[in-house]
Amino acid sequence: MIVRSASGAVFVALVVSSFFLPVIFQYVLFLFFTLVGTWEYLSIVEKGGNRPQKCLSMTAAALIISIGYLEHLYGIINISWIIFVVTFVLLVFILVLIPIFELFRKHESPFTNIAHSYMPLVWVAFPFFLAGILYVEKTNVLALLILIWASDTFAYCGGSLLGKHKLFERISPKKTWEGSIIGAVLTISLAVVFAYIPYFNNPNIPFWIGLAIIAIVFGTLGDLIESMFKRSYQVKDSGKIMPGHGGILDRFDSFIFAMPIAILYFFFSNLQ
Repeated sequence: MIVRSASGAVFVALVVSSFFLPVIFQYVLFLFFTLVGTWEYLSIVEKGGNRPQKCLSMTAAALIISIGYLEHLYGIINISWIIFVVTFVLLVFILVLIPIFELFRKHESPFTNIAHSYMPLVWVAFPFFLAGILYVEKTNVLALLILIWASDTFAYCGGSLLGKHKLFERISPKKTWEGSIIGAVLTISLAVVFAYIPYFNNPNIPFWIGLAIIAIVFGTLGDLIESMFKRSYQVKDSGKIMPGHGGILDRFDSFIFAMPIAILYFFFSNLQ
């Protein structure tokens, strides 16, 4: 528990501080998370006899998140529009190369390899790309992360104290309905507090309640889906980079599933 708490505190401190430092710090940190998460996914599916194209997939993942942050890096490292175009062209080139390379490999399931090479780009890289796109609304992204962490912590504590009825025993035996309900109530209560914190600069309580619901529902679904993925390959943790917590996929499973829904929510909220 001490090791888990210490590594968790370091993780939270790194992520939260990246929202207050110059954008390049968050870009480097999220690029690291993207590459490690992609590597974890590819390594897990390899254990099932698949042969995803690791180098091309990880290069594409790096390019995807870079495109998301390029606009915000202009003033720091003097990136011109030519760099953006070159990055995009390289990404398209690599995406085309993946099936072409598979054509010349000798494997009984080439399309499975292609699918696994593409999957982490959608599941891991794309949500972090969206975080880059939303850097101008970074307070909302930080709020989403805090609400996801709060929901997970409150649900765990509530389930440990009062949990009796399993939420989804086939996939995650430890999750309970009691813990989920307690977590939801406390997370929504925390979200209301955000309306009174000057940093978030949004007194609209319904907005924060809506974001809390996204964090709760889609965060939980993301957790369950990652558990389903690991169970299908008989893996306990996606990696070992965080002592007591597992890998990057274990820590960001809720965020990467909730982020695409959140960006739609932010978009339609701004239309009002």
